[in-house]
Amino acid sequence: MATRSAEVKGYVFPETKAQATDVYARWGMSLSDAINAFLVKSIDVGGLPFDMRVEKPAYSQTAVLPVDERYGASVLPAEMDDEEEGMYDHLVR
Repeated sequence: MATRSAEVKGYVFPETKAQATDVYARWGMSLSDAINAFLVKSIDVGGLPFDMRVEKPAYSQTAVLPVDERYGASVLPAEMDDEEEGMYDHLVR
């Protein structure tokens, strides 16, 4: 097995380093081990080993009723037709 001797230097926020160190310590890994695993996996997949995209909701945000701050939840209008036999009655105020 080859000795790891190449140095990679990067700057992160101290809190980020401390939290990441704790996470990998639970797996018995040092931060150096974790960075090495990240680099090896990046080579294996030919890029970042995770998706870099913003998760967008699968629903139309304009179709969602806004939260009523008085109740902490969306409240259906009382005149809304309830075809589900009372399923949404607890939401009507």
